[in-house]
Amino acid sequence: MKKVQPILVLTCICLVVALLLSFVNSITAPIIEAAQNAAADQALLEVLPNGKNFKELSLDEYLVDPNFPVVVKKAYQADGGYVFQMEVAGYASGLIIMCGIDSDGKIVKVKHIQTNETFGLEGELNNAYVGQDSSSLEFVLAAGVTPKSLTSKAYYEAIKAAIDAHTIMGGGRTPEQIFQDSCNAALGTTDATFTKWFATAEVNGIDAIYESSDQSGMVFVIGETFVGVKADGTIVNTGNADHTVITQAYTAIVGGKLTEITELPEGIDTKIVTKVHIAANGNYVFELTSKGFHSLKADEFGGQGVPMQIKVSISADGKIIDCLTVAHKESSGYGDACASEDYYDQYRGASSDDIKVSVSKPDFHEDLLSENNKDIGVIASSTFTTYGYQKAIKAAFAAFELLTAQGGE
Repeated sequence: MKKVQPILVLTCICLVVALLLSFVNSITAPIIEAAQNAAADQALLEVLPNGKNFKELSLDEYLVDPNFPVVVKKAYQADGGYVFQMEVAGYASGLIIMCGIDSDGKIVKVKHIQTNETFGLEGELNNAYVGQDSSSLEFVLAAGVTPKSLTSKAYYEAIKAAIDAHTIMGGGRTPEQIFQDSCNAALGTTDATFTKWFATAEVNGIDAIYESSDQSGMVFVIGETFVGVKADGTIVNTGNADHTVITQAYTAIVGGKLTEITELPEGIDTKIVTKVHIAANGNYVFELTSKGFHSLKADEFGGQGVPMQIKVSISADGKIIDCLTVAHKESSGYGDACASEDYYDQYRGASSDDIKVSVSKPDFHEDLLSENNKDIGVIASSTFTTYGYQKAIKAAFAAFELLTAQGGE
């Protein structure tokens, strides 16, 4: 009698296990869903006590709106306001939060109906946002935790999403929509999308500059005044703004028109410095790819990591004009701080001597950044992200020095 092949036995075992798991899931999934629905039904009156005649709303027509928050999974309308159900991730996924908002747009109460969080801070945060609205919403940090508390961040994300959803579903406009409308009105466009201009020239007297997606022009913000400038330099409306300041700013921007340098001098670290552009005004823009935690961890343990993508502009006299994190896959709640404007803004105005790579070589078994480290670009508890970012900026300066030594040719 022949022996049964081991691979056949293993295949049969795997098939049986898969069928059992599928069977168990078919039994438990409806039970879990029913329990969540029951908890949600009970929470409706808890978060909106004065609500009557609750009716679940379809989100289909709103989900096509890019401004509608995707973490909002359900919405209910009642005589006394709305209730929104959000699903967010704190220390773990599956944090489900219900938020009641009254007819005046104020938060009545918040309650979590499912949680897998680690430190049990949910109960404290349930009452943290009562009475706030779109104009007064402020981040609340649970007591006794660090500013990096993922539960606190997840709660804030959920509450902000509920307020934005309430604004959109109530026929109002979110702050982002109002901003985009203001830019379109200033430039005389209707459907353009505006993004912040990456500075290739030093501009004075302007608070912010935004480019239109259709290349029709730019919008300059001075205080609360939005001024449109068409692509040919025609100023649409200065309002109360200084016409001379606008003209000078636009002239500086035109002088920042970029030309790619296709042949880079020997000595530039092309693994980090992937592209270089020079502007008509003598400033440089460097596109950088640098390994942070995601890439270095993959290198250490085998795998394909995703590096950080950074863009930095350096003036002809060797100072950073602008810095931007273009893309990254750094750790949520830690290294992802590199994507915030507060982080990369700290590089602006810095020269090569101001930038230090705080760690010579990072170690997965030890955090090598001291709490007292004040170097530009340090992210607490994020040695690898810090190392990668600082190294990229230093590589840009090294390339700048080589290029300027050749007269920019």
